[in-house]
Amino acid sequence: MSAYTIYQELFPPQTVEQVETSHFTSPDAINLVVAKASLLQIYEFVEYIPNLDDGKESVMEEELTSRMNETDETIPFPKIRHNGREPMDASSGRLELVAQYKLSGTITTMGVVKTASARGKEGCDSLLVGFADAKMSLLEWSPSTNSIVTVSIHYYERDEFKKEFLTNPYPSNIHIDPQQRCAVLNFYDNKLAVLPFRQAEKLDERQGDLEEEEEQKWPYLPSFLIDLEKIDPRIKNVIDMTFLSDYYEPTLAILFQSEQTWTGRLGSVKDTVSVVVISLDLTAKIYPVIYSIDKLPYDCIRLVAMPKPVTGVLVIAANSLLHVSQGSPGVGVAVNGYVKKTTEFPGMIYEDNTINLGLSLDGAKALAFGGDRCLIFMQNGNWAVVQIKMDGSKVIGMDIAKIDHDGQASPSDIPPLATIPSCVTNVKNGEYFFLGSRVGDSLLIKWKYSKELSGKSPLHDTDFTFRVCDTLLNTGPIVDMTIGDVEKEEETAVLPDLELVSCSGHGANGALCVFQRHIHPHTSFSFRQLDSQAVWSIKCRKDPNIEADNVFDEAFDKLLFISKSKSTMVFSAGDELQELVKTGFYTRGSTIAVCTLFDSTRIVQVYSTGVMVLTPQGKRIQTVPIRGSKIVDASIRDPYILLTLDSKKILLFQGDTTTKDIIHLQLPSNIRETAISMASIFADTSGLFSSVSERHALAAAAKAQSKHKKRKGSYDINNHQHSNKKANYSTDDKIMNEFDDVDMDLYGDQHEEENQLKEGVVMENVIDTNQGEDEDEMLYREDPVIKNVEEVVDEANVSLQGNTINELTRVSFWCIIYTTDGTLQIYTLPDLKEYFVCPRFDIAPDLITDNQGYQPSKDKNNSSKIIREILMTNIGRERKDPHLVARTETNDIIIYKAFSFVPSDESGSGDRLALRFSRVHHEYVSRKSTEENRSSKKDVVDEFEIPGIELDDDDEDEIAKKLTKKEKYKRKLLIPFTDVAGFAGVFVAGAQPAWLMCSCKSFVRVHPMKTEHEVIGFTQFHNVNCKHGFITIDSKSTIRLSGLQTNGVIYDLDWVIQKVPLNKTVHKIQYHPVMRVYAVLVSSPTNIRLRNDDNQYIDGIEGEEGEERKPGEFLPAVDKFSMIMVSPVTWEIVDTVEFDEFEQCFSLQCAALESKQTSTGRKHFMVVGTGFLRGEDTTMRGSIRIFDIIEVVPEPNNPQTNHRFKHIHTEDVKGAVTAMCNVSGHLASCIGSKVIIWNLEDDETLVGVAFIDVQIYVTSMSSIKNFILLGDAQKSIWFLGFQLEPAKLSLLGKDYQSFEVGCVDFIIDDKSLYLVVGDTNENIDLYQYAPFNLQSFGGQKLMRRGDFHVGSQVQTMVRLPQIERTDSGLGYSRRHFCLCGTFSGSISVISPISEKTFKRLNTLYGQLVNNVQHIAGLNPRAYRLIKGPKQRMASNRTKAVLDGDLIFEFAGLSLDEQNETTKQIGTTVSRIMEDLVDIESSIDHF
Repeated sequence: MSAYTIYQELFPPQTVEQVETSHFTSPDAINLVVAKASLLQIYEFVEYIPNLDDGKESVMEEELTSRMNETDETIPFPKIRHNGREPMDASSGRLELVAQYKLSGTITTMGVVKTASARGKEGCDSLLVGFADAKMSLLEWSPSTNSIVTVSIHYYERDEFKKEFLTNPYPSNIHIDPQQRCAVLNFYDNKLAVLPFRQAEKLDERQGDLEEEEEQKWPYLPSFLIDLEKIDPRIKNVIDMTFLSDYYEPTLAILFQSEQTWTGRLGSVKDTVSVVVISLDLTAKIYPVIYSIDKLPYDCIRLVAMPKPVTGVLVIAANSLLHVSQGSPGVGVAVNGYVKKTTEFPGMIYEDNTINLGLSLDGAKALAFGGDRCLIFMQNGNWAVVQIKMDGSKVIGMDIAKIDHDGQASPSDIPPLATIPSCVTNVKNGEYFFLGSRVGDSLLIKWKYSKELSGKSPLHDTDFTFRVCDTLLNTGPIVDMTIGDVEKEEETAVLPDLELVSCSGHGANGALCVFQRHIHPHTSFSFRQLDSQAVWSIKCRKDPNIEADNVFDEAFDKLLFISKSKSTMVFSAGDELQELVKTGFYTRGSTIAVCTLFDSTRIVQVYSTGVMVLTPQGKRIQTVPIRGSKIVDASIRDPYILLTLDSKKILLFQGDTTTKDIIHLQLPSNIRETAISMASIFADTSGLFSSVSERHALAAAAKAQSKHKKRKGSYDINNHQHSNKKANYSTDDKIMNEFDDVDMDLYGDQHEEENQLKEGVVMENVIDTNQGEDEDEMLYREDPVIKNVEEVVDEANVSLQGNTINELTRVSFWCIIYTTDGTLQIYTLPDLKEYFVCPRFDIAPDLITDNQGYQPSKDKNNSSKIIREILMTNIGRERKDPHLVARTETNDIIIYKAFSFVPSDESGSGDRLALRFSRVHHEYVSRKSTEENRSSKKDVVDEFEIPGIELDDDDEDEIAKKLTKKEKYKRKLLIPFTDVAGFAGVFVAGAQPAWLMCSCKSFVRVHPMKTEHEVIGFTQFHNVNCKHGFITIDSKSTIRLSGLQTNGVIYDLDWVIQKVPLNKTVHKIQYHPVMRVYAVLVSSPTNIRLRNDDNQYIDGIEGEEGEERKPGEFLPAVDKFSMIMVSPVTWEIVDTVEFDEFEQCFSLQCAALESKQTSTGRKHFMVVGTGFLRGEDTTMRGSIRIFDIIEVVPEPNNPQTNHRFKHIHTEDVKGAVTAMCNVSGHLASCIGSKVIIWNLEDDETLVGVAFIDVQIYVTSMSSIKNFILLGDAQKSIWFLGFQLEPAKLSLLGKDYQSFEVGCVDFIIDDKSLYLVVGDTNENIDLYQYAPFNLQSFGGQKLMRRGDFHVGSQVQTMVRLPQIERTDSGLGYSRRHFCLCGTFSGSISVISPISEKTFKRLNTLYGQLVNNVQHIAGLNPRAYRLIKGPKQRMASNRTKAVLDGDLIFEFAGLSLDEQNETTKQIGTTVSRIMEDLVDIESSIDHF
C-alpha cells in the first residue's frame, strides 16, 4: 500500500546563516544580501533622521549639522553637539526588503564580486552563491524586470573528487580576491575550484571585437581545479582560508591541521595547525608557496585578513589570538588561563590583564576595521575589541578590551545581544555593521569609536558606543512546539481557534514564538443594523487655517455613513454613535461613495443619480444630478471626482478652490469612445510616478550637483531603486511616535486618504506662503504660474534644500482606467494625456510594461470578464509604496508593486511613465467554491451581466432576491485604508476576508481573517473608543468596531507572530487543555565545580580544600533548570518550579493519567523527566516528577496569577528519563535503555506495570491508542504494542537500518497508519507496519514507504486532524497530518492526500520542474532526494511525498502559463486550483 502525502513549507526559515554587503540593485544602493537556509533575501540599507521629541527646529538643525559634516571634512565629527544629544543619535539606519527568493537548495556560502559584464561596468556587483557539496551560481540583478537573473552555474561534484566523501563533513566555502580577479570555492576538504574573472583594465592588450563580444557574454574565464595536496603534501583537514590584499597576484592564506588531535591527546600531540600562504598565478597556473608557519595551537578556528597598516593575517584560536605575517615568527596573546596547558607556541605573550579576561573564542566571528582594530563576537553574546600594537611595521602585541552587554545600554534601547553569531559584515564603513545570529534576532548596529587616537593609551570598553538601529526577527531554532487555544471574547466557531507556540532561541535570546495564520482582531463593541451594506467614516473640519495638519491627523472621525439598499443613515461619531436627522445629507437611497474635498472642509456624497457637496454640518451647497445613466462607482481624491456609469463611460469633476464648488471637466475623444469597465484616481506621493524626461532631467541635475559638491555617499541622492525619493527629511508627526520610531514622512509619503500634505513643518521652515488658498494652489499645481515655477525648480540644477522640499510637497494625480477588453491605461490629471498602457492585463502577467502606441482593436465582442476589480493604492507602514491590486472572478488577489525603470532607448518615450509593475507572489489561494463559478458562467453568455451575483453567499434565496432587483451598484471588495494601527493597505471583504499589509522589511502579506459570516463592508475608524481601528459589516448586518492587536504582534512575516522573550534557553513546552496554561522548561548556565562522593573537588587541583581556580581559568557551565507556567493572555510568567543543581530536565509531557478525581476517569498532569549530570565518573540517576496545575486565588491587580503548580509525586529511577508519552491512561517512559510503563495509583504513587529493553538512547517517543513509536539516537525506530490485561509490552516491528532520529510521530490516512521520522540528516522518512507484506517477515521489519529532504533538521512534530467540509459545516476528518518545526525556524506540514489528487499533482510537478525558471539554476528534484550516508542504503524509489512548495507556485503563474501547463497534462486550471484549496483548507487550523 503506497503512501500519498504532500510536503509544504508554511513559514519560511528565519535563521541568518550568511550575509554580504554589496551594490547589488543599483550603483548607489547599499544592499545587504542575507541567506536564511534556502531563502535568499536582498535588503537595502537606508539612512534617515528619526523624529526627535524636542520640536521641529532641532530636526532642521540636526539636518544641517549632518549636512555640514558631509560637505566639510575639516570639522571633526564629535565636536559639534546639539541639544545635548550625541551626534550618534542624529541619524539612524534601517533595512528595507527589495526582493526575496525561495531556492531549491540550502545556501552554504556567498561572495560578492564586481565583474566586467555590462552590469559591472555600471558599478553594480554580482553575487556568487554556493550550495551543498560543490555547486556555485553567479547571479545579477536585472533592473528591467526587478528580479534576479542567473548568469552562470558551476558544478564540481564529480565522482573522482569524492574518494572517501560518501558523506561530506566539510561545508564548501567561497572566497573572493579583494581586487576581484578571481573567486575560489573550497570543497571536499582540500580541493579548490578557481573561477578567474575577465579584467577590464588591461591596457597592453589590444582587444579584438570578437573578444569583446565574448566578454559581454561571459564575464569570467573557464574555471579550473587545484588539488592543494599537490602544492604542499601536508595540506589536509583545511580549517579556513582567506585572500590577502596588497599582493601583485591573488594570494591565499590557508589554515589547516595535517595531523588531527583533541584535548585528551594533548600529552602526545599538540600544536598541529599550520598556515601556508600561496600565490595564484592564474595565467601560467603555477602556485608558489610564499611563506608558511607551523606549530600553531591545535584549536585555531578562523583567519581574518588584516588591512594596511598591519597586513598579514589574524588567527583566532579558542583560547588565544595570534598574528602571522611575512618575515615574522608570529605573535600570540593568551586570553584565558588554559593556554599554557594546551600550547607551546614560542611567540605567545602571557600578560595577566589579558589572561584574566577569561574569554572563550570558540565559534567567534570577527570584523576588522580601522586598519589596526578588530571586533570579535563571541558565542555567549559578549564582544571583545582588539587593538594591534605596532613597532614600526612589526606587530609586537595586542590590547584586548571586553564589551559586556549587561546593563550599560539605556532601558529604551535594545541591548545589542546576539548569542551564537553566524556572520557579520560592514554595512557602511566606520558607522554601521550587521551581525547575524542563528538563535537570536539579527541586528543592524550603529557604532562609534569615541576616543581620538592619542597613541599609547590602552583600550577601554567605554571608548565604544553601540546602538541597535534595526533587527531582523528570528523564530529559530525551533526545538519544541505545542498547540494551544486562542483567547477569544465570544466562543462562536464550530472548530476552536488554535495557535502554535514554539520554543526558540538560546541563552539570553531564548523566547517563545506564537504563530497564528489568521488575524484575530480585538472587537470592542458590536450592534445590529438591518440591511446595512457599506460604511464610511469621515474626518472633517471647518477651516484648514485654524489647526495645523499634524494635529488634524490625530483628530477623531466626526461622521459615520451607513448605506442600505433603500436609504442611507448618517451618525455623528462622538463618545457614542448618534443618528443625525434633518440634515442635508442624501438619505433617500443607497450611497455609492463619501469623501471630503478642499482640505477636508467639504463633504462629497455620491449616489446613483447624482453628486452632492455639503459642509461638515450637513448644509447642502451644490447638487450635480446625472441624467441618462446611473452611477455605479466613484473614486474621489481631493480635488478630483471620477464617476463610472453603467453605460461603460466615465465623468470627471474637479473642485475649484476659490469658489469651493465642483466643475465638470471635458474628456478627450479617445476616452469617451472606449468602453470602460473600471476607473479610479491615484494620488502619488512617492515621486515614483514621473515621466522618462523628468527622470533624465533629475539625473542630469544630480550629476551637475555631484560635480559641484564632492560629498560622501550617505546623504547623497540615494536613488532608491533609481527613483527620486531623496527626502532625507523629517517632519513632526505624532502618530508615528505612537506606533513606530521610524518616521513615516521619510519619502514624503502622505498619511491620510485625502492627501492632506503636512504643510505644517515644511512650509513654516522654508516657504512663506502660509495662507490657505495659495498653499492649496502650490500643492495641487492649480495655478499655471506656480506650476511653471515648480517645473523649473524641478529640472534645473537644484540645490539640495530646494530639492528636498520639492520632493516632499509634490503630489501628482493619475487616472487609472481598465477597459472592457482587458487593457490597463494610466492618464495624467487634469489634462488626461496617456502615459502608460498595458494590453491583456487580464492574463495577470509577471511584469506589466508600457506598450507605447498600442491601438485597441475595434472588435466589440472581446470583452474580458476575468478581472473584477482594480485598485491602485499605497501599502506600507514606515514607507508607503504604490501597489496595484486586482481581484479576479474567482476572488484570487493579484498584487503588483511599482518599480522605477528608465528605458535605455530615447525614441520618443519622453512623456511616458518611467515605471513598471512586478508581481508580488503570495501563498494565498481563494476558497471560492466552483458552484458559484458555474452560476456566473451562465451569465457571461448574455450581454447584460448582473454584477454582485458571484460575490454572494451560497444562500439561493439571496441570489434570487438580487436577480429580482437587477441591482446595478458594483459591490466593492477591495477597500483601501490609510491608518489602521499605523498600517496603510487594503482590506479584502467577502466570505473569506483578508488584509493586505506590509512594513519596509517585508513584501505585501496576505493575512486572512476568521469570520463566521461574510464581511460586506469595511472602513477605518479612529475614535475615543476605537483608536486607529476599523468597522466591519457582515452579511447578517452585524456592525463591529474592532482594532488590530498591536502589543508585540508582528504582521511583517508570512504568519502573524508574537515573540515573548524569556532570556533563558527554552527546551520544552506543553499546553494544559483544561487549565489553559503553558508549562515550559527553561534553563540558564551556571558555573559548576564538581566534587566527588567524598566531597573533594575532582578537577585535580592540589592544595587546600578552599583553594580557588586561578583567574582566567573559567569553570565549566552546567544548565540550571526550572519549569515555568506561562499565561496565554498576557504571556507573563505566573509560577516557577526550580530543580536541583546538576538536575537536567530531558522531557516534559502533559499526560492524561487514570485518576479517580474526574468523572471521565482521566486527569491531565504535567510530568517532568530528569537526570543528574555529574560528569562521566558518576552513574546516572534520574527522577519522574508529577505536578498538578490547580486554581488559586490570584494576586491583587493581576488576574492571570490564578494557577499554580502542585507537586504530587517524585519517583526516583536508575537512569535519565529521556522521553515520555502517555498510552491508554498510563505513562510510558524511557529510562536509560529500558521502556517502563507506569500506572498512577490513588493519585499519589507510580507503579511500574510493564517494561521492555531497547537500544542505545531514546530521543523521542509518541503514542496512538495503545501503540508506541520510539526514535533512537543511533538505531532508527522501534514500534511497540502495549496490552492492558494482563499488562504486557511487546516489540511489533523495528527498522533494521541504523540512523539518527530527531523526532517521531504518526500520519493517519483513514485506515492506514504511517510512522513519520525526522532524522538528523535533514530528511523526513515514512514507514509502515505491514505484517501481511512478505518482505516484512511477519511485521518484524517496518516497511519504508517514502522519504523527502527538508533542508533543515526537523526537531519537533505536532499531529492534528484535517478539517473537512461536511453538510453540517466544518468538521474534523479521519486523516491526520503533522506540523514540523525545524532548526532554521521554518514550519512545514506533511499531510496525506487522496491517490487521485496525488497523481494529478505529481504530473503537474513534472511540468513545473521543466517549465518554471528556477533561481540559480537549481534542480528541485535533486534537492528533495534523500541525503545522508546511511539513508542511501535504505532509500526506497517510490515517490510518496510531493514537493508542495513548487506545486503551490502554480497559483502565482500568469493565467496563460496556467492554461498552457494544465493543457499539457490533460486537466483544467480550476481542477488544480480546487486541489490546492482542498490542501490549504484541510490544514487551516490557525
